[in-house]
Amino acid sequence: MKTKILVIDDEEALCEILKFNLEREGYEVDCCYSAEDALELDLTQYNLMIVDIMMEHLSGFDFAEKVRENPVTEDIPFIFCSALSDEDNTVHGLEEGADDYITKPFVISQVLARVRAVLRRS
Repeated sequence: MKTKILVIDDEEALCEILKFNLEREGYEVDCCYSAEDALELDLTQYNLMIVDIMMEHLSGFDFAEKVRENPVTEDIPFIFCSALSDEDNTVHGLEEGADDYITKPFVISQVLARVRAVLRRS
């Protein structure tokens, strides 16, 4: 069974870049362009989520809070991927339960290495 990853970001191009590269690594990848759309999915089917913070209606922080509050999804690891690169946002993201925090722009080889590391630990 392939490892399933959900990418949640309102930038379609970024989703496609991540999807392409993650699928090349052998992962099965789905994309959502809003946190609201992601919450309508059966999140339990995913082994990892990569979540943007700054989205139009429901932020990545709010999404993470909802995921962590639900006993069915609370243990699914996730990585924040955001243009918010200051220390306060990084710390806040990790305190919200993120297993890692990647800043944009990113180097795809580092993203792939961080994905492998999080999946190894989970």
